[in-house]
Amino acid sequence: MMNRPPNTEVYADLRTEMIAVGRSLTAVESELNVPQSPAWRIRDVFAHVVGIVDDILTDNLAGIGADSWTASQVSSRAAKTLDQICDEWWALAPGFDALGKVNPVMPMRAGADLVTHYHDILFALGQRGARDTAAVRMGLERYGPFFCERANLAGLPVVRVVAGPQVWQSGDGEPAAVLMGSPFDLLRAFSGRRSAAQIMSMEWAGDAEPYIVVASPYGLPPEAVAE
Repeated sequence: MMNRPPNTEVYADLRTEMIAVGRSLTAVESELNVPQSPAWRIRDVFAHVVGIVDDILTDNLAGIGADSWTASQVSSRAAKTLDQICDEWWALAPGFDALGKVNPVMPMRAGADLVTHYHDILFALGQRGARDTAAVRMGLERYGPFFCERANLAGLPVVRVVAGPQVWQSGDGEPAAVLMGSPFDLLRAFSGRRSAAQIMSMEWAGDAEPYIVVASPYGLPPEAVAE
C-alpha cells in the first residue's frame, strides 16, 4: 500500500467532499442523467452510495453487488430529496467510521465505489475532479487486485499491473503482459469507465487483447468515455 491516510479517513474525506457537491446542486441539476450509469440520475447515485453504507451497517448483504441489491438502495430513497439523502449519509457516518477502524476493508471497498461514482457525477455536471488523490489510489488498491483475480480465474497468462510504485500480478513468474498507467486511468478502466478500444490503447507490454474480457466486472461501454 502506498503512503496515504487510513482507509476510514480517506473515505470520510471523500464523503465530506461529495456531500458538499450534493448540497450545492439545484433540484434540476440533481435530476441530470449520469452517462456512466445511464439508468440513474445524480440523486440516484447518491441514494446508491448511501444505501451501501446503510446496508453494511444493517448487515443487509444478501445479494451484495447484484442489480436487485443496488436497485433497492435507489428505490427505497425515491421519495427523499437529495438534501435528505445527504442528511441520512451524514447521520450514518459515525457508525460507519467506527466499523471502518475495526474492519478497514469496508471503507476501502465502499470508497472504491464512491470515488468511481464521484468522478461520474462531476462528469455529468461538466466538471473535472482531481485525479491524483488518496481516494483514487485507494480505489485502485481495490480494483487492481480484483482485475488480477479475474484474469487468474479465467485461466489467462500472468498479467502485471503497474501504477508507479504500486504493482499487482495475477500469478507467479514472468508476466505475459504488463499494463502501465496512472492510478486514475487504471481505476477508470477497471471500473467499467473505459471502452475496449481505450483499454487496448493504454500502455501495454505484450498482447492486451486476452485481458479485455476481464478488464471490468461490470462490462465495458461501447463508446469511448472522456473522463
